[in-house]
Amino acid sequence: MSDATEEARTAVTEGEAGATQSAPGTDDAGRPADSPAPAPERATSGTAASRAAIEGAATQAAPGWAERAGSLLARHWLFAAVLAAAAALRAVVMLGYPPVMWFNDSYRYVSDAIHLATSPSRPSGYPFFLRLLLPFHSFTLVAALQHLMGLAIGAGIYALLRRRRLPAWGATLAAVPVLFDAYEVQVEQQVMSDALFMLLVTGAVVLLCWDDRVSVPVAVIAGVAIGYATVVRSVGLPLLVVVAVCLLVRRIGWRPLVALVVAGAIPIVSYMFVYYLQHGRLGTADSAGTYLYGRVQSFANCAVMKPPASLAPLCDPRPPAQRPIAVEYIWSPSDPLWKFHQGLFAPRVNALAQRFAARAIEDQPLSYLRAVAADTWRAFGWNHNVNYDRQTNVLYLFSDPPPQIPPGSGWKALRAFQPGLGQTRAVHPFAGFLGAYQRQVYLHGTLLGLMLLAGLGGLVARWRRWGGLVLLPWAVAVVLLVLPMATSGFSYRYTLAVIGPASIAAGLAFARGDGPREQDRGGRRRGDGATGGNRADPEGSDRGERPASPITRTGDVRYGGSAGGGPNT
Repeated sequence: MSDATEEARTAVTEGEAGATQSAPGTDDAGRPADSPAPAPERATSGTAASRAAIEGAATQAAPGWAERAGSLLARHWLFAAVLAAAAALRAVVMLGYPPVMWFNDSYRYVSDAIHLATSPSRPSGYPFFLRLLLPFHSFTLVAALQHLMGLAIGAGIYALLRRRRLPAWGATLAAVPVLFDAYEVQVEQQVMSDALFMLLVTGAVVLLCWDDRVSVPVAVIAGVAIGYATVVRSVGLPLLVVVAVCLLVRRIGWRPLVALVVAGAIPIVSYMFVYYLQHGRLGTADSAGTYLYGRVQSFANCAVMKPPASLAPLCDPRPPAQRPIAVEYIWSPSDPLWKFHQGLFAPRVNALAQRFAARAIEDQPLSYLRAVAADTWRAFGWNHNVNYDRQTNVLYLFSDPPPQIPPGSGWKALRAFQPGLGQTRAVHPFAGFLGAYQRQVYLHGTLLGLMLLAGLGGLVARWRRWGGLVLLPWAVAVVLLVLPMATSGFSYRYTLAVIGPASIAAGLAFARGDGPREQDRGGRRRGDGATGGNRADPEGSDRGERPASPITRTGDVRYGGSAGGGPNT
C-alpha cells in the first residue's frame, strides 16, 4: 500500500484515539454531560469522511491496466520479444502467399464444410470448424486464425513451464520450435487440419499438467479437446485412452478421471452417430484398412503370405524396393486397389485391404517392425529430405510458383466459401525470403530426438512416481510419432504434432519442481504462514506431495501449485 494510504490510515487512528479522551464533566464525545445527544449521522460524519479519504487514497494507489500490463511485460520480456518475432514471421507468410496455401486434402475439406458431409477417407472435424467460418467468406481469416493457434501453442508451453518453475530462458527455448519451425508455419497457412489438431492436443496437455490435482471442470475441458481432436485427425483415436491411463497413474482421483473420459467420448460418439446417419455404419471413417494396406506394401511378399483367392488380387508382383513409398502407395494408379473400380474407401475395398494388411503383419511380423522402426528413425534425421514425387514435394515447401488449384477440384465449393476461388499467389520479396528461411530454420529431427530423450530422462528421474507430470506429455508425443508410421507411413507433416508435447516433456524434465517457486518455499523454511509444507523436504511437491497456497501475511497471497491457483510468474 502507498505512503498516502498509510498516512490517511494513521490520521484516522489518531483522530479516533483522541476522541476517546474526554475532558472532566463531559461525555465520551466531549459534550456537557447534560446536553442532548446529536443525531447519529452527525456523530459519524467525521469518521465517514476519514474512511472515504482512505478509500480514495487506496484507489489512487491501485495500479491501472496499463501499469499491470507493463509489469507483466517486464517480468516476461524475453518471451514477449520472441512471441512478437513469431507473430511478425506469420505476418510475412500471409503477405507472401495470400490468401492461403493448398494441399491435396484441402479441396475435400472445403467441400465437406459447404455440404456438412462426413468423409469416408478421414474424419471431418476440421470441416466443421471451417463451417463456422463460412459466413465470413474469407480464406484469409482461416489462415489468420490458424496462425493465432500456432502462437497460442507457444504461449501455452511457456506459461506451463514457467508455472512449473523452469527459468524464463528455458521456458522460452522450449516454445521456440513451435513458434519458428518453417514447416509448422507453412502448414498453418494451408487449409489443413494440422494447426487445429495441434492446438487441441497441446492445449489439453497444458491444462492437465497445470496443477498437480486436476479439477473436474479442467478434466471436462481437456476431455472435450481430446475427443474433438480425435474427429479432426484419426491419429488422435487412441489419445483418450493414453491420457486416461497417464492420469490414472498420477492418481488424480476417480471424479476427474471419469469426467475426462465421459467428456472425451461425447464428441466421438456424436460424430459416429452423424456418420451413421450419412453412411449407414458406425465409425469415424472407412479408411483404416486402405491406409494400413499401403503401409504393409513396403514389405508384403505374397510368396511368403500365401493369401487366399479372395485376397490374391491385392498382391503386387513388383519387388518392394520398386514400389512407391508407403504414404504414396495407395494414390498411385498401379495400386491393386484401383482394380476394383469402387473407390479406395468403399466399405468392401477397405475391408479387403484390412484383411490383407492383417495377414501380412501376422506372416511377416519382423518385416513390419523393421518398416515401422525405419520410418520412425527417419524422423530423427538431421535434414528434412522431401523425397515424394515432384508434384507432391512442392506441397510441403514455400515454392515459387506455388501450387495452384487444379481443374475439377471442387471449384464450385471453393467459390461458395470465398468468391474468387482463392488461388495462391507468391508475392515478392516475402516469398523469396520464406523460401530461403525454410531451407535453414526448422526443427532438425536429431533435436526432436534429443527432446524425447530428455523427456525419457525425466521419467527415469521420477521413477518412484511413475514419471510424475512428465509421463503424460511424453506418452502423447511418442504415440503421435509412432502411430502414423505404424498405420500409414512416414511424412514430415505427421511429425509436426509431436513438437508441442515433446517440448513440454523436455521442459518438465528440467523443471525444478511441481510446486511453488523458490521465493515462496523460502517462507516455508522460515515458518512464515500456514504452509502445510514438509519442513524436512522443501522440494516435497516434486516428490508427489501437493503444495499449499499459503497466506503469509494479511493481504499477501502467494500462489502455490494447488488446484485453482494462479500461475507463478
